[in-house]
Amino acid sequence: MVLDKRKIKTKRLIERTFIALLSEKEFSRITIKEISEKALISKSTFYDHYVDKYALLNTIILEYSNEFQTEIHERFKSVDEHNTLEVISSITQDLALQNKNLSAILRVTGTDRSLEINFRKILFMESFTYFESHPINKRFSSDFLAKMYAEMALASISYTLANYEDKELLKQQVDFVNLLQQSIIGKI
Repeated sequence: MVLDKRKIKTKRLIERTFIALLSEKEFSRITIKEISEKALISKSTFYDHYVDKYALLNTIILEYSNEFQTEIHERFKSVDEHNTLEVISSITQDLALQNKNLSAILRVTGTDRSLEINFRKILFMESFTYFESHPINKRFSSDFLAKMYAEMALASISYTLANYEDKELLKQQVDFVNLLQQSIIGKI
């Protein structure tokens, strides 16, 4: 099925407008009317694409989560391919480029789904799968290691988003994460 270019453009416009509003105010205070007015579309056009603002939020969360899943999967493959530093640099640069959007979406709370919850699940599952499938773990459970990894990675993401303009700090972060990973894998 071929999607109409106008529909794709309208969906992107609605999403960009919604994220811009999230940068300014809490999710609970955003209305469909406000999204429509800022996007210069009618409310019925909004409803042609989304059932409500929760469906819009879920769509955006799913898009970012799928992209993140791919990047994290590549990151764990890179451990075996010995190009971890390049993959971490790539992920860090991607996060920095999307700083404003990610920060806005990560701030959304009070819903049954959130980007942070999805990121945590992705990080846990990818690391758990890695620890279970590699005979490096002799001292700790894969569950424990995966939980620790997920929390450290989320802290790293928060740091990246808060310091995205300082290239030296981001380079230090990449170097530290790489050293930490090498140390952990070498010791467990």
